[in-house]
Amino acid sequence: MLSEAKPRYAGGVNKHCSRRSGWVISLLLIALVVTLIYPLNAQAREHPRVLVLISSGLSWSDVDPTEKEGKEFLDALGEARVANLSRHNAAKITCPLDGYLTLSTGMRVTPTKARSQGHCPEIPALDDGVFSASELREWQKDAARQNEQAVPGTLGKSLVEQGKKLVAIGPGARVAAMDDGGKVANYRSRATTEGLTSQVKTALADAEVTIVDVGSVSPNSAIKVSPTSLNATPADGLPGADRTDKPRSKQVLAALTAGLKAAQDADLVFGLDVADHSATPHLGMAFTRAPGENPGIIRSSSTRQLGLVSTVDFTSRILDVTGANAPEYLVGGTFSSARDYGMASNLDWLRNQALRSDQASILQARFIVLTGIILLAALGFLLVLLRREYLGVSSRSRKVVVLLCLSASLLGPASFLAANIPAGILGGTGGNFTANALQMSVPLLTVQYFLLLLAIAAVLAAFCLAVGKVVARRWPGLQFSAPILVAAALVIIWLLVSLLTGSPDQISAMFSSAATAATRFYGLNNNKYSFLFAAVLALECLVLAPAAARFPQRRHRYFIYGFTLLAVAVILDGFPWLGADVGGPLAMVLGVGITLNWVLGKKVGPGKVMALIVAAFLASSLFVLVDKLASPPARTHFGRFISEVANGGGGIIVKRKAEAMVNTFGGPLIFTVLVILGAGLAIWYLIKRKRRTSADASRPPARFDGGLSALNRIPGAAYFAKGVLLTSVLAALTNDSGALILVCAGLFTLPALDAMLILSARENLPLQKTKKL
Repeated sequence: MLSEAKPRYAGGVNKHCSRRSGWVISLLLIALVVTLIYPLNAQAREHPRVLVLISSGLSWSDVDPTEKEGKEFLDALGEARVANLSRHNAAKITCPLDGYLTLSTGMRVTPTKARSQGHCPEIPALDDGVFSASELREWQKDAARQNEQAVPGTLGKSLVEQGKKLVAIGPGARVAAMDDGGKVANYRSRATTEGLTSQVKTALADAEVTIVDVGSVSPNSAIKVSPTSLNATPADGLPGADRTDKPRSKQVLAALTAGLKAAQDADLVFGLDVADHSATPHLGMAFTRAPGENPGIIRSSSTRQLGLVSTVDFTSRILDVTGANAPEYLVGGTFSSARDYGMASNLDWLRNQALRSDQASILQARFIVLTGIILLAALGFLLVLLRREYLGVSSRSRKVVVLLCLSASLLGPASFLAANIPAGILGGTGGNFTANALQMSVPLLTVQYFLLLLAIAAVLAAFCLAVGKVVARRWPGLQFSAPILVAAALVIIWLLVSLLTGSPDQISAMFSSAATAATRFYGLNNNKYSFLFAAVLALECLVLAPAAARFPQRRHRYFIYGFTLLAVAVILDGFPWLGADVGGPLAMVLGVGITLNWVLGKKVGPGKVMALIVAAFLASSLFVLVDKLASPPARTHFGRFISEVANGGGGIIVKRKAEAMVNTFGGPLIFTVLVILGAGLAIWYLIKRKRRTSADASRPPARFDGGLSALNRIPGAAYFAKGVLLTSVLAALTNDSGALILVCAGLFTLPALDAMLILSARENLPLQKTKKL
């Protein structure tokens, strides 16, 4: 039957299939012809005309929709993407010249020599269309201090090489538009506000890219800077909230509006405010408008923060949209519209963010005072408690003091929660921004936030006591350390939530990196890193020490548990899209690794130390490799550093980091004294330990290794104290903010030790001194 069946299709070919194939081929040919016929139109759509509007000193708080200037500006802006701009630079205060050079270079640049007068320098004049060779050499030196590959004039050079005509209008625009030789081919003096619209229209019709400097809110002579140090704040420049009573904000906003009116719907418009207007830094305004672009709040891939972009982002964006080739060292990111609440609500959201950033700067200026008081009080209390076995105070009084100690240890997560309280508490209504917040005095903002911070810390401390009581009932060996373990868990939860949500507290919390001065706004900064390793050490020492004492046969299992927790902490700290910190894991692996061996009774010799150092470098190398494999805009600061090293540079960055590390301790002299003092104490301790061991070989190892007798009452407490000290010192010596690391690690550890000693002291007996060892 099967062999006699006739073929269904003549010749074995499906006629329907053949017809469909013909149609598909025809459609493909038509598409190819259309593509070949209209290549120029496609290119025009891909690279529209670009208008870059630059101002100095404006923020979104200057845009009041109830006033004429604000209403006209918003009408001219239309549907756009908006953001706050971090003018962060190599200096605390960003001058107009700094901002223009940063845009031109694609890397933060601060002309250091020009600041010798104590105020921002004027924009140099052109000599036959070229900046003087001496000025250009100084700018090149300033750029090389940040990156040896950075060259002022990168923006203008790249556009000219791509065949794009570039027109500069206004004094600042000529700096942004110059090429690497300091030449400005098409410069035009800025017209008055009334004539600026027609001037910009003419330039847009004649060039692919037009850069316009619409003016500065304050004269350069009024912006005070330190003549001796880039990071110093002048005496009259203590941080405050960004106010709306600026000298020329309405005039500059009107000029910005005039420039916007010149752009057509098909043009791509970039707007950014590149400089501060006073002796205190603040966030500026930024916006983009493009045909077919969805409005909303901008998220930049470089800052990884919603609503926060940087000046260098615009260098990369301008080169990208024009099709120009960008050098690899550029650190600017890509833009996306992450949220859209409507223009009015978008601006309210950004004003709130700017106010929180100002608040963080205000608090950070007073942070040292608060932390210093807490550390001195906690240290003094600790020295007293270490010599006491009995506390003749009531149980209720103990709980109050323990609550205060835990509150101090929990200031980190409390600051995270306080920074995310609805804006109504800052003077807004219904979570939205109102002008009332800007009228609040700096003392009122400070007191308000600190009261909120302390209240949240107290609630968290009460939670730790309650949960710790439950834990102690289940595991009696944790009777005195359970509240500290809960506090350590809260710290790790805080850091985990922060990292997984893009570190929103990185610019607004008390332990943040100021959005007006920091170089990155994601991952773990040095303050939060200190809380991380202190919390990890608390968990490892206070849990594994009593567990190993009770079940010594399980030490190998506990060793695996401890290094697993360490590995998780290292990943959180070092992975490029989490903590993005490669230096931190080096100290953490070595310090925590040695402490874990102490806790589990293992000897730590030179071989084990070398093995931990190798493991630390392998972990960091893995993070570097992952970072290096990413595309240049997606790399973190360390990935870019490795790329620079691969190209023969990087030495200037190492030198700058080393100088910053030394300066955090007060300068080379104080740093040298501290190093000598620390080395002497370490040698004295080792000699004393050796003599005591040889004199009393029968002494129980746990008694000596645990430290002072008072800490022996809490299993693992002495190891916790020594581990934090060791890791803090290692981190301080391998980081550019060593003093901050010591401070923040102590802020968690010292009050925690106080709390455990209070809980472990005997009751209802008069105070007595313990015997010295």
